Amino acid sequence: MSVRRVGRGESAGGFDVIQGLYTAANGMLAVEERQAIIANNIANAGTPGFKRQLAVQRGYQQAFFLTGKRPERFDRMVAPGGGVRTIESFSNYSDGVINTTSNPLDVALEGPGFLRVEGPNGERFTRNGRMSIVEGQLVTVAGETVLSQDGQPIDVSGGSVEINAAGEVTVNGESRGTLGILEFDDPHALTREGYTLFRASQAVIAAAKPALNTRVIPQSMESSNVELPSEMIGMMAALRAYAANQQVIQAINETASRMINQVGGL
Repeated sequence: MSVRRVGRGESAGGFDVIQGLYTAANGMLAVEERQAIIANNIANAGTPGFKRQLAVQRGYQQAFFLTGKRPERFDRMVAPGGGVRTIESFSNYSDGVINTTSNPLDVALEGPGFLRVEGPNGERFTRNGRMSIVEGQLVTVAGETVLSQDGQPIDVSGGSVEINAAGEVTVNGESRGTLGILEFDDPHALTREGYTLFRASQAVIAAAKPALNTRVIPQSMESSNVELPSEMIGMMAALRAYAANQQVIQAINETASRMINQVGGL
């Protein structure tokens, strides 16, 4: 009896089964990653200035082409499994709902601008306008120093602090500077750092412009732009996708068992 080898363009039943197993498993991993991002959005629904994230997912073939990992070798006979993978998370920079707080140190930004702040690792940007006073300087609730338009800390010692609609900070009516607010040509060039901070390269910062299309709303707070109903719908859809991949794996396992039993019985 001669054994015929499977050609490159033909179907190999056992290989197809294993390929399907990898595809379903990759799908489950991608769902888990998407669920983690959704859970983080829900957990920060009450965080001022938080911007919701979305999972960016691509099929493995497209990912191979984009990364240049010899896409000509991607075919079902040699590829390490099909399915999708999470490439990155994508921030949604739409404005959140603005609520009045009556706190003179709170400001909300309406528009594309970001507040300039200084932290332990250098200059950062945020939409969280809840501020306090520490050692005579204006700081964020997380402790970063709030910077003026010229990049300097704002001294607010010596009296009653007010911030007007132009972003000007006054103490007992005396001007102490203007809140540093920058607008970026492409906010997606920013890198998320923690919950409400973003960092940027020096080139991106140099290309940024002072706020022209951003309105400062005193004694107010911008809430998270997370929409809980949408997040819950996304979570339920992900759970269904996860369950579907589980059923695929179970079906493949049953198919593989039958193949082994049939081959063993020959």
